[in-house]
Amino acid sequence: MTNNDRQSWTTSGDGASLAYWDEGEGPALVMTNGYANSTLYWEPLRRRLRKNIRVIRWDLRGHGRSGPVRDMETMTVAGCADDLRRVMDAVGIEQAVLAGFSFGSQIVLESWRQFPDRVAGLIPVFGPYERPFDTLIHPFVGPLIFALYRTVPELVWGSCLKCGALGSVLDPVHAFAQQLGFIGPDVSREEMAPFYTHLAQIDVPSWYVMGLAAQRHSARDYLCDIDVPTLVVAGGRDRFSPGRLGREMAGEIPDAELVWIEEATHTGLFDAPRKVGAAVERFLARLFDDVECGKRDIREVESNR
Repeated sequence: MTNNDRQSWTTSGDGASLAYWDEGEGPALVMTNGYANSTLYWEPLRRRLRKNIRVIRWDLRGHGRSGPVRDMETMTVAGCADDLRRVMDAVGIEQAVLAGFSFGSQIVLESWRQFPDRVAGLIPVFGPYERPFDTLIHPFVGPLIFALYRTVPELVWGSCLKCGALGSVLDPVHAFAQQLGFIGPDVSREEMAPFYTHLAQIDVPSWYVMGLAAQRHSARDYLCDIDVPTLVVAGGRDRFSPGRLGREMAGEIPDAELVWIEEATHTGLFDAPRKVGAAVERFLARLFDDVECGKRDIREVESNR
Protein backbone atom coordinates (compact mmCIF):
# COMPACT_ATOMS: atom_id res chain seq x y z
CA MET A 1 0.00 0.00 0.00
CA THR A 2 1.38 3.44 -0.95
CA ASN A 3 0.17 6.98 -0.65
CA ASN A 4 0.57 7.85 -4.35
CA ASP A 5 3.48 10.19 -3.68
CA ARG A 6 1.55 12.42 -1.31
CA GLN A 7 3.67 14.19 1.25
CA SER A 8 3.14 12.77 4.72
CA TRP A 9 4.65 13.35 8.13
CA THR A 10 5.81 11.37 11.10
CA THR A 11 7.58 12.48 14.27
CA SER A 12 11.21 12.37 15.31
CA GLY A 13 12.23 11.28 18.80
CA ASP A 14 12.53 14.92 19.86
CA GLY A 15 9.05 15.76 18.58
CA ALA A 16 10.13 17.41 15.32
CA SER A 17 8.05 16.67 12.23
CA LEU A 18 9.62 14.49 9.53
CA ALA A 19 8.34 14.90 5.98
CA TYR A 20 8.39 11.88 3.69
CA TRP A 21 7.08 10.71 0.32
CA ASP A 22 6.07 7.17 -0.61
CA GLU A 23 5.41 6.01 -4.18
CA GLY A 24 5.56 2.98 -6.41
CA GLU A 25 5.05 -0.72 -5.83
CA GLY A 26 7.45 -3.55 -5.11
CA PRO A 27 10.48 -4.03 -2.86
CA ALA A 28 11.24 -0.98 -0.74
CA LEU A 29 14.12 1.45 -1.23
CA VAL A 30 14.52 4.30 1.28
CA MET A 31 16.50 7.33 0.03
CA THR A 32 18.28 9.50 2.60
CA ASN A 33 19.45 12.98 1.68
CA GLY A 34 22.81 14.65 2.16
CA TYR A 35 23.87 17.58 4.30
CA ALA A 36 22.11 20.83 3.34
CA ASN A 37 20.08 18.88 0.76
CA SER A 38 16.43 18.23 0.09
CA THR A 39 15.16 15.28 -1.95
CA LEU A 40 16.13 17.11 -5.18
CA TYR A 41 19.27 15.08 -5.78
CA TRP A 42 17.27 11.85 -5.90
CA GLU A 43 14.92 13.03 -8.65
CA PRO A 44 16.60 11.34 -11.66
CA LEU A 45 16.98 8.04 -9.81
CA ARG A 46 13.55 7.94 -8.19
CA ARG A 47 11.86 8.68 -11.54
CA ARG A 48 13.72 5.76 -13.05
CA LEU A 49 13.05 3.28 -10.26
CA ARG A 50 9.48 4.02 -9.19
CA LYS A 51 7.89 1.79 -11.85
CA ASN A 52 9.27 -1.37 -10.27
CA ILE A 53 10.41 -0.30 -6.81
CA ARG A 54 8.61 1.25 -3.87
CA VAL A 55 10.58 4.46 -3.32
CA ILE A 56 10.47 6.34 -0.01
CA ARG A 57 12.20 9.73 0.35
CA TRP A 58 12.39 11.89 3.43
CA ASP A 59 13.83 15.20 4.62
CA LEU A 60 16.34 15.47 7.46
CA ARG A 61 15.30 17.61 10.40
CA GLY A 62 15.72 21.30 9.67
CA HIS A 63 15.85 20.61 5.94
CA GLY A 64 13.28 20.62 3.17
CA ARG A 65 9.80 20.26 4.64
CA SER A 66 10.79 18.62 7.90
CA GLY A 67 10.62 20.67 11.09
CA PRO A 68 13.65 22.06 12.93
CA VAL A 69 15.48 20.10 15.59
CA ARG A 70 13.85 20.54 19.02
CA ASP A 71 16.52 18.85 21.10
CA MET A 72 20.02 19.54 19.75
CA GLU A 73 21.50 16.65 21.73
CA THR A 74 19.52 14.26 19.53
CA MET A 75 21.00 15.68 16.33
CA THR A 76 23.65 13.00 15.91
CA VAL A 77 24.22 10.51 13.11
CA ALA A 78 22.60 7.90 15.34
CA GLY A 79 19.69 10.30 15.89
CA CYS A 80 19.30 10.68 12.11
CA ALA A 81 19.34 6.88 11.76
CA ASP A 82 16.55 6.75 14.32
CA ASP A 83 14.61 9.27 12.20
CA LEU A 84 15.04 6.95 9.21
CA ARG A 85 13.72 4.04 11.27
CA ARG A 86 10.69 6.10 12.25
CA VAL A 87 9.96 6.83 8.59
CA MET A 88 10.11 3.09 7.88
CA ASP A 89 7.69 2.52 10.74
CA ALA A 90 5.35 5.21 9.42
CA VAL A 91 5.10 3.61 5.97
CA GLY A 92 4.78 0.11 7.43
CA ILE A 93 8.04 -1.31 6.06
CA GLU A 94 9.79 -3.95 8.13
CA GLN A 95 12.86 -4.20 5.89
CA ALA A 96 14.28 -2.10 3.05
CA VAL A 97 17.34 -1.31 1.00
CA LEU A 98 18.82 1.95 2.30
CA ALA A 99 20.39 4.42 -0.14
CA GLY A 100 22.25 7.45 1.19
CA PHE A 101 23.68 10.36 -0.75
CA SER A 102 26.71 12.24 0.66
CA PHE A 103 26.16 12.64 4.45
CA GLY A 104 23.25 10.25 3.97
CA SER A 105 25.87 7.53 3.43
CA GLN A 106 26.95 7.92 7.05
CA ILE A 107 23.31 7.72 8.13
CA VAL A 108 22.57 4.47 6.28
CA LEU A 109 25.79 2.89 7.55
CA GLU A 110 24.82 3.90 11.08
CA SER A 111 21.35 2.50 10.47
CA TRP A 112 22.89 -0.91 9.80
CA ARG A 113 24.69 -0.62 13.13
CA GLN A 114 21.52 0.42 14.99
CA PHE A 115 18.96 -1.97 13.42
CA PRO A 116 20.67 -4.48 11.07
CA ASP A 117 17.66 -6.80 10.93
CA ARG A 118 15.69 -4.13 9.07
CA VAL A 119 18.35 -3.51 6.40
CA ALA A 120 18.11 -5.62 3.23
CA GLY A 121 20.98 -3.85 1.50
CA LEU A 122 23.02 -0.63 1.43
CA ILE A 123 23.74 1.85 -1.36
CA PRO A 124 26.14 4.63 -0.25
CA VAL A 125 26.26 7.18 -3.10
CA PHE A 126 29.06 9.75 -3.42
CA GLY A 127 29.47 9.78 0.34
CA PRO A 128 31.99 9.27 3.15
CA TYR A 129 32.00 6.73 5.93
CA GLU A 130 33.49 9.05 8.53
CA ARG A 131 34.59 12.61 9.40
CA PRO A 132 33.72 14.32 6.08
CA PHE A 133 35.67 17.52 6.75
CA ASP A 134 38.91 15.53 6.92
CA THR A 135 38.76 14.89 3.19
CA LEU A 136 36.75 17.88 1.95
CA ILE A 137 38.48 19.39 -1.12
CA HIS A 138 41.96 18.42 0.15
CA PRO A 139 43.34 16.79 3.33
CA PHE A 140 44.94 20.10 4.28
CA VAL A 141 41.97 22.29 3.36
CA GLY A 142 39.07 20.36 4.92
CA PRO A 143 40.33 20.50 8.53
CA LEU A 144 40.92 24.24 8.17
CA ILE A 145 37.37 24.68 6.92
CA PHE A 146 36.09 22.72 9.91
CA ALA A 147 38.12 24.85 12.31
CA LEU A 148 36.49 27.91 10.75
CA TYR A 149 33.09 26.18 10.85
CA ARG A 150 33.38 25.70 14.62
CA THR A 151 34.47 29.25 15.39
CA VAL A 152 32.25 31.35 13.11
CA PRO A 153 28.87 32.23 14.73
CA GLU A 154 25.79 30.45 13.43
CA LEU A 155 24.25 33.73 12.27
CA VAL A 156 27.17 34.29 9.92
CA TRP A 157 26.73 30.83 8.45
CA GLY A 158 23.04 31.57 8.01
CA SER A 159 23.99 34.58 5.91
CA CYS A 160 26.36 32.42 3.88
CA LEU A 161 23.58 29.94 3.14
CA LYS A 162 21.36 32.77 1.95
CA CYS A 163 24.17 34.01 -0.29
CA GLY A 164 24.43 30.52 -1.74
CA ALA A 165 20.75 30.76 -2.64
CA LEU A 166 21.71 33.46 -5.16
CA GLY A 167 22.94 30.65 -7.37
CA SER A 168 19.36 30.15 -8.49
CA VAL A 169 19.34 33.52 -10.23
CA LEU A 170 23.00 34.42 -10.77
CA ASP A 171 25.02 32.51 -13.34
CA PRO A 172 28.39 33.56 -11.82
CA VAL A 173 27.56 31.82 -8.53
CA HIS A 174 26.73 28.61 -10.36
CA ALA A 175 29.79 28.94 -12.61
CA PHE A 176 32.02 29.44 -9.56
CA ALA A 177 30.69 26.25 -7.97
CA GLN A 178 31.46 24.44 -11.21
CA GLN A 179 34.97 25.88 -11.32
CA LEU A 180 35.57 24.60 -7.80
CA GLY A 181 34.50 21.16 -8.97
CA PHE A 182 31.53 20.97 -6.62
CA ILE A 183 29.01 20.80 -9.47
CA GLY A 184 29.45 18.97 -12.75
CA PRO A 185 30.25 21.06 -15.85
CA ASP A 186 27.17 19.75 -17.66
CA VAL A 187 24.73 20.36 -14.79
CA SER A 188 22.71 23.48 -15.54
CA ARG A 189 21.77 26.27 -13.18
CA GLU A 190 18.13 25.43 -13.86
CA GLU A 191 18.67 21.86 -12.64
CA MET A 192 20.35 23.13 -9.47
CA ALA A 193 17.95 26.05 -8.83
CA PRO A 194 15.81 24.12 -6.30
CA PHE A 195 18.97 23.25 -4.37
CA TYR A 196 20.13 26.87 -4.26
CA THR A 197 16.69 28.07 -3.20
CA HIS A 198 16.58 25.43 -0.47
CA LEU A 199 19.80 26.77 1.08
CA ALA A 200 17.94 29.90 2.23
CA GLN A 201 15.19 27.80 3.82
CA ILE A 202 17.38 25.54 5.97
CA ASP A 203 17.05 25.87 9.74
CA VAL A 204 20.56 27.11 10.54
CA PRO A 205 20.88 25.73 14.12
CA SER A 206 19.82 22.28 12.88
CA TRP A 207 22.25 22.48 9.97
CA TYR A 208 25.11 23.65 12.15
CA VAL A 209 24.76 20.91 14.76
CA MET A 210 24.38 18.33 12.00
CA GLY A 211 27.75 19.33 10.58
CA LEU A 212 29.40 18.88 13.96
CA ALA A 213 27.73 15.48 14.34
CA ALA A 214 28.92 14.33 10.91
CA GLN A 215 32.50 15.20 11.79
CA ARG A 216 32.32 13.23 15.06
CA HIS A 217 30.97 10.12 13.38
CA SER A 218 32.91 7.16 12.00
CA ALA A 219 31.78 3.81 10.64
CA ARG A 220 35.35 2.60 10.14
CA ASP A 221 35.26 0.17 13.04
CA TYR A 222 32.29 -1.83 11.74
CA LEU A 223 32.56 -1.70 7.94
CA CYS A 224 34.14 -5.17 8.01
CA ASP A 225 31.13 -6.53 9.90
CA ILE A 226 28.47 -5.39 7.42
CA ASP A 227 26.79 -8.55 6.18
CA VAL A 228 24.18 -7.29 3.73
CA PRO A 229 24.62 -6.74 -0.04
CA THR A 230 26.24 -3.35 -0.60
CA LEU A 231 26.67 -1.21 -3.69
CA VAL A 232 29.09 1.74 -3.32
CA VAL A 233 28.90 4.49 -5.95
CA ALA A 234 31.94 6.78 -6.21
CA GLY A 235 33.05 9.58 -8.53
CA GLY A 236 36.52 10.30 -9.82
CA ARG A 237 35.97 14.07 -9.75
CA ASP A 238 34.09 14.32 -6.47
CA ARG A 239 35.68 16.99 -4.27
CA PHE A 240 33.18 16.79 -1.42
CA SER A 241 33.54 13.06 -0.87
CA PRO A 242 36.58 11.98 -2.89
CA GLY A 243 36.17 8.79 -4.84
CA ARG A 244 38.98 7.09 -2.93
CA LEU A 245 36.65 7.00 0.09
CA GLY A 246 34.28 4.86 -1.96
CA ARG A 247 37.13 2.55 -2.89
CA GLU A 248 38.14 2.26 0.75
CA MET A 249 34.56 1.64 1.87
CA ALA A 250 33.97 -1.06 -0.74
CA GLY A 251 37.30 -2.63 0.13
CA GLU A 252 36.38 -2.92 3.80
CA ILE A 253 32.78 -4.14 3.43
CA PRO A 254 32.73 -7.87 2.70
CA ASP A 255 31.60 -8.71 -0.85
CA ALA A 256 30.75 -5.08 -1.65
CA GLU A 257 30.45 -3.91 -5.24
CA LEU A 258 32.05 -0.64 -6.32
CA VAL A 259 30.64 1.38 -9.21
CA TRP A 260 33.31 3.88 -10.24
CA ILE A 261 32.24 6.77 -12.49
CA GLU A 262 35.44 8.56 -13.42
CA GLU A 263 33.90 11.85 -14.56
CA ALA A 264 31.30 12.17 -11.79
CA THR A 265 31.49 15.09 -9.38
CA HIS A 266 29.53 15.35 -6.14
CA THR A 267 26.49 16.03 -8.30
CA GLY A 268 26.98 12.65 -9.95
CA LEU A 269 23.29 11.84 -9.60
CA PHE A 270 22.85 14.61 -12.20
CA ASP A 271 26.22 14.20 -13.97
CA ALA A 272 25.64 10.57 -14.85
CA PRO A 273 22.03 9.64 -14.06
CA ARG A 274 21.86 6.78 -16.54
CA LYS A 275 25.00 5.15 -15.23
CA VAL A 276 23.97 5.44 -11.61
CA GLY A 277 20.43 4.33 -12.43
CA ALA A 278 21.55 1.29 -14.43
CA ALA A 279 23.95 0.20 -11.69
CA VAL A 280 21.29 0.53 -8.99
CA GLU A 281 18.73 -1.31 -11.12
CA ARG A 282 21.14 -4.22 -11.69
CA PHE A 283 21.97 -4.36 -7.99
CA LEU A 284 18.31 -4.38 -6.94
CA ALA A 285 17.42 -6.98 -9.58
CA ARG A 286 20.12 -9.33 -8.29
CA LEU A 287 19.18 -8.66 -4.69
CA PHE A 288 15.48 -9.31 -5.06
CA ASP A 289 15.83 -12.22 -7.49
CA ASP A 290 17.98 -14.01 -4.92
CA VAL A 291 18.05 -12.57 -1.42
CA GLU A 292 20.99 -14.84 -0.62
CA CYS A 293 23.21 -12.99 -3.07
CA GLY A 294 26.34 -14.96 -2.23
CA LYS A 295 29.85 -13.64 -2.54
CA ARG A 296 30.70 -10.95 -5.07
CA ASP A 297 34.07 -9.52 -5.89
CA ILE A 298 34.49 -5.77 -5.78
CA ARG A 299 33.87 -4.62 -9.33
CA GLU A 300 34.43 -1.30 -10.96
CA VAL A 301 32.12 -0.11 -13.70
CA GLU A 302 33.60 2.60 -15.85
CA SER A 303 31.78 4.22 -18.78
CA ASN A 304 31.44 7.49 -20.61
CA ARG A 305 28.67 9.95 -19.88
